[in-house]
Amino acid sequence: MRYLTLITCAALLVGGCATLENASNNLSCKLSRDCQTQDERFGKLQAVLDHEIQQARAAQEQAVSAMQGLPSGQRAVAGNVRLADVEISDGQSEQKRKMQALESVSVTLPLAAKSRPEYTRAMEALKNLANELADSRGSSSIVVDQAEADVRARRVNTATGTTQTASGKPVAVRKNVDRTLAAGSERYTIQPGPISGQLQP
Repeated sequence: MRYLTLITCAALLVGGCATLENASNNLSCKLSRDCQTQDERFGKLQAVLDHEIQQARAAQEQAVSAMQGLPSGQRAVAGNVRLADVEISDGQSEQKRKMQALESVSVTLPLAAKSRPEYTRAMEALKNLANELADSRGSSSIVVDQAEADVRARRVNTATGTTQTASGKPVAVRKNVDRTLAAGSERYTIQPGPISGQLQP
């Protein structure tokens, strides 16, 4: 079963059933197959947000597992999976709720493994996640932190740019110099696009 995109869920939040506006029509609304209560609309949106979190954890695990058989200095290392509380307003009732959403997920990859097929599989897992999140949120970013020594020695590619998913959603690639990052590694952080907290009726 395919999950609804956030855009679809936003439409559910602001759409709902017009007969919820008054008590006399509330029963007919409940009997309608297309009608959804406020709780159901919020629930569907949270289900999509929960799915994004699950996708992020699964992609991180896949990237680390892909390189687990390599020597210790050539393995991927899982970073943080950051979550954020986002306040969402229902355009019909003006009720607000805080919902938990994915903010970012990180994996550190060693430069020494770049020529290995295991590295390629790990990168594919992260790129696929970025594409999935872009299709869900409308955009996403891949932020690559690079060690200062590696940048100076030109051991890493510092080019930035924007690609598109198959459905045309943008995925931005940004590079940062991180003085705290150990030489010989890059930290990849996948960030979904922002969620609009105000849904207009």
